[in-house]
Amino acid sequence: MSERPPEDSGEERGRSRTNVAALIAIVVLALIAYWAFTTIDRQRKLQNCLDEGRRNCLEIVSPTR
Repeated sequence: MSERPPEDSGEERGRSRTNVAALIAIVVLALIAYWAFTTIDRQRKLQNCLDEGRRNCLEIVSPTR
């Protein structure tokens, strides 16, 4: 019966850090993509409104009390 040698804890720690860094990078990219898509969608809706000849295309934000 052959036994597996114990893994080097430094190597395991390095892989864990790499996995955490990759996860953070994916989350950041997802947030940037969400922001970009919502901005593009808002601009597309504004452009469609202006193309129809309307003048009240911008959202009116009412102040909160």
